[in-house]
Amino acid sequence: MNKITENGYATHVVTYLTMVDGLCKTGNVDQAIKLLKDMEKGNCKPNIVIYNAIIEGLCKDKQIPKAQNLFEEIIEKGQWEEATKLFSEMIGRGISPDVHTYSILTDAMCKEDMVKKAHELFDLMIERGVEPNTIAYNALMDGYCSCCQMDEATKVFHSMMVRGCCWENCGGKSHAEAQYDQQELEEPILSKENSNKGNKNTTQEPSVISYSMLINGYCKAKKLDEGMQIFEDMRSKGLTPNAITYNSLIDGLCKVRRVAAAQELFMEIQARGPSTDVYTYNILLDGQFTNGSYEEAMRLFEKMDNVGLEANIVTYNTVINHMCKSNNVDEVKKLFDSLTPDNITYNAMVRGFFQNNEIDKTVQLLNDMVDRDFSLNATNTSIVEDLLAADGLEGKFIGLVDKILPKRQSKGIVTTVELDV
Repeated sequence: MNKITENGYATHVVTYLTMVDGLCKTGNVDQAIKLLKDMEKGNCKPNIVIYNAIIEGLCKDKQIPKAQNLFEEIIEKGQWEEATKLFSEMIGRGISPDVHTYSILTDAMCKEDMVKKAHELFDLMIERGVEPNTIAYNALMDGYCSCCQMDEATKVFHSMMVRGCCWENCGGKSHAEAQYDQQELEEPILSKENSNKGNKNTTQEPSVISYSMLINGYCKAKKLDEGMQIFEDMRSKGLTPNAITYNSLIDGLCKVRRVAAAQELFMEIQARGPSTDVYTYNILLDGQFTNGSYEEAMRLFEKMDNVGLEANIVTYNTVINHMCKSNNVDEVKKLFDSLTPDNITYNAMVRGFFQNNEIDKTVQLLNDMVDRDFSLNATNTSIVEDLLAADGLEGKFIGLVDKILPKRQSKGIVTTVELDV
């Protein structure tokens, strides 16, 4: 193969397949795997036939763990269609997938919004005598939560409570669990290394992360009464809610205009823990502003500084947006000048100045946006269109339009607004 490429010939997938098939049939499966790795690094990517040939070779060579590892690598790369076909092939050859193999495929299917197929695989796992672990339960439950099928998500949750689940203190995480982990949720789950050892699994009920997933699902579906009931049930079992649990509830309550209840939960956190973070403040700030509690929101914003909590750009964008809506343009300009703004900040400021008839400041900000290579979104271009249509303002905007058009045309981006100008 090296001589082929060294002589300048392009290798085709058929060439690779011929080589892989020959190596596997002559018992050189390890060499076939090296060739597979070369394909994965190059432009000619392996297909299902090549993966299948190698897994078949590994099975014939009685290297079952390597076959399972290769299958799991395919899933981790997002090639779930190939993985599903290979999974069937593995079962057909008499390979019994373990809990880790079932779980990562269940998780991959849920990530692709194939929750029904994921549930069929979950049921197959149980039928074949493999006890689901927390990865499988949480992935399936979160999959149903993501598409707002809360009845099905609750059934999975209750099944976890009734059956219990395999739970070990180790490192692997599902996609859903990893999202929670990014915001400091921790839970021990089954690792690839320990999944084959056996006899060390312990059966336990759902943990904080499982409860938090279900609560978050109910909150996103705006079923706050059910979410609060799960929350109370969680605490009755001696589990301590964490920041993610509270943030989901506070956000959900604000979305359904139950700001007073959200504030009560916020006060509970401050009194009992866990410690409030910038995410919690941002959620409540937006809820208070959106529901008309401007003064309370500004007091909460000031409180962040008083308790030594550093606001982030999301905090400032929320405050700036609502200060503009309340016509506090002078104060908001001072705040804006103290920041390193992003596109959302500029967008809020441009809209705020325009709505308060601060035309010169609007032009200045739009020029600044273009000079700093920020994109003009639909709101910005609509504002420019309105200003161009206004009597007596054409002269102020000719220079701005000249700057917008060449810069955006050079990137191949021309809107109908710009073409009409």
